[in-house]
Amino acid sequence: MNIKAIALASVIGLSAPAITAITLNPQSASAMPTDFVRPTGAFMDASQQWVLKLNLDEFGAYTYDALNRNTGDSLNLKNAEIAGNNQRYTYTFKNGDYKYIIAYRPADTEYIRLTVVNPQGNTILNRLMQKVGNDWDV
Repeated sequence: MNIKAIALASVIGLSAPAITAITLNPQSASAMPTDFVRPTGAFMDASQQWVLKLNLDEFGAYTYDALNRNTGDSLNLKNAEIAGNNQRYTYTFKNGDYKYIIAYRPADTEYIRLTVVNPQGNTILNRLMQKVGNDWDV
């Protein structure tokens, strides 16, 4: 009988339940913070040139999809940095050195403000956008 093999099997057998308990703990599997409110749906600016769709999936991934209705140009961004408080939240998506900032007030769910900041720190777009639905069908 090989004592080294038995000892190794015993160590592996005893450590497997501990590893499982740590990695499969349902309390550590929370994908999204519960203290932030994210706007979702389709939003359009007054010129009806830009449509912005914000989506939160079941895993907590928050996405930004923008479409220029005149040119057909589109942009998809993920992994927003969240800041603010229960009065006003900001969600900053990054595309290289450009920042796409969504400002949202939970008390006014029909509007968001989109601000785009270039790498030099200058605001190149600042649009109030109204919710027009839940999908691209606007």
